[in-house]
Amino acid sequence: MEKILAALSILLIMAVFITLIKKDFWIFKILEYPRLQKLVIVCIATAAWIFYWPATNLFYQVIIALLFISIIYLLVKIWPYTGLYKIEMLKVAGKHKENELKIFAANVLQDNQEYERLLAQIEQMDPDIIFLLETNKAWEENSSRLKKSYPYHLLEPLENTYGLLLYSRFQLENARVNYLVKNDVPSIEGLVVLPSGKKVQLWGLHPEPPVPGESLYATAKDKELMKVALLARDCTLPCIVMGDLNDVAWSHTTELFRKTSRMLDPRRGRGFYNTFSSRHFFVRFPLDYIFCSKEFGLISMKKMPENGSDHFAMFIHLALAEEMKQVHDAPDADAKEISEAKETATQPVDNAE
Repeated sequence: MEKILAALSILLIMAVFITLIKKDFWIFKILEYPRLQKLVIVCIATAAWIFYWPATNLFYQVIIALLFISIIYLLVKIWPYTGLYKIEMLKVAGKHKENELKIFAANVLQDNQEYERLLAQIEQMDPDIIFLLETNKAWEENSSRLKKSYPYHLLEPLENTYGLLLYSRFQLENARVNYLVKNDVPSIEGLVVLPSGKKVQLWGLHPEPPVPGESLYATAKDKELMKVALLARDCTLPCIVMGDLNDVAWSHTTELFRKTSRMLDPRRGRGFYNTFSSRHFFVRFPLDYIFCSKEFGLISMKKMPENGSDHFAMFIHLALAEEMKQVHDAPDADAKEISEAKETATQPVDNAE
């Protein structure tokens, strides 16, 4: 039995540390996702060694030591997304009415036909901005009544699971659909004019995930994220980046995005807010984001209940409060990280991949 446990332990250790290899091939990226799940399994394996099969030779003792190192490494990675970590984005009271912004963002799952279920959630939360992903013509048609309450919209329905629908109660300026990296994967950008007249730069993304059947490499995803991160870094307006980024919060790429863009993640210090998969409680990851620049304070944030999709929708209520710039400690990238972001943003991508 000890030999079987030793073999399983070695596989676990490899699964933990293979993510230190910075390669774009999908297996290196996907293994960054289940760090919480790996932590649980590694703890079980360690407990098995300690309580049931105490190590009797140096080889087994080395395995146990490596399991303990794995536990420490995984804890360091996921710790910022627990309620025990320092909150990154501070809360503000809802007293900035003309500078408040409520956002509802959801990957609807293109084949999901429970349109009314999602629309009921939108009606319940009464957001100012609605961003729907994986939307095709059927979703556009069944969501058309939103146009009555949201006179500003940017619609790019597609049948390839990358369609986007953006609805806004507030005026949009210079709003457009971009194809930043691949000619069949759109994103949106534009200015949202708040009731106070202040403007917010908005990006909405849904890059291609690095999984077999989609793309074997994360090159396109990472390139799109770094291009937007560098744009946000140079933007002089308050910024928001939202969408299904197809990357976990504790990955190297997302951390590089956060530092390069100098944007805050309201989940840090509050919890995982795992949005995928809604169908399997034991396989859930934080893939859907609403990043904000440091001028914003958080009024409230909520992961919505199931709505027929394989993702949970996210709702966030923000306030643009200039005084927050003085109290927020925004992340920042060093020269080496900026160089890496720029290199990633300019790497070639095969559109036929």
